[in-house]
Amino acid sequence: MKQVLYVEDSATSQLLMRKYLAGICELTITPSLRMAMSMLGERTFDLLISDFLFPEGDALDLLLFVRRTEATKAMPIIVVSSSMDGALLSRVLKAGANEGMSKPLPTAEFRAVVTRMLETPYVRSLERAVCGVTCFQWAARGTISQFCPELNLMISGPTKDDVSKRMLEVLKDKLAQGVDLGYTNHEVVVTHVVQG
Repeated sequence: MKQVLYVEDSATSQLLMRKYLAGICELTITPSLRMAMSMLGERTFDLLISDFLFPEGDALDLLLFVRRTEATKAMPIIVVSSSMDGALLSRVLKAGANEGMSKPLPTAEFRAVVTRMLETPYVRSLERAVCGVTCFQWAARGTISQFCPELNLMISGPTKDDVSKRMLEVLKDKLAQGVDLGYTNHEVVVTHVVQG
């Protein structure tokens, strides 16, 4: 029987996955990214299914590990998430996933996808790439500014709408030119308090 590794920290989702995949494969479940990486080094699996978000990080780190490891780089991967939108789907496919699906998983469709991945793996392609680019916007001394760390670009103007519109135009141009966008993750706004 085919071997599937499921990486998920939610006990409810683990139970549901057992139900979804009953009779299709032998399912091994691990609750963390670190444990998944360890298991992938010890055993051979025919398919990896992973939730996206974990307390210690996200599935992008796992995708990178799998695709850079000789023994696992051809293994098909399905990423599932309750926050799977067009931008996240583009990110996980770009990082090396074969497929991305939104929770709650439609049982019959999900079983069909898993069966196909186990028999004839495919890579889902998107007609148009969608990416989420994190920019930071603030107001100071009557001017609105927005900074895009991925482009190292700052735009300033009189209104939020004006600045946002101009930044979006630049991002669309860069995407059309083939610039790789949407890789900023784990962003945090840091405010420094300086005492003089």
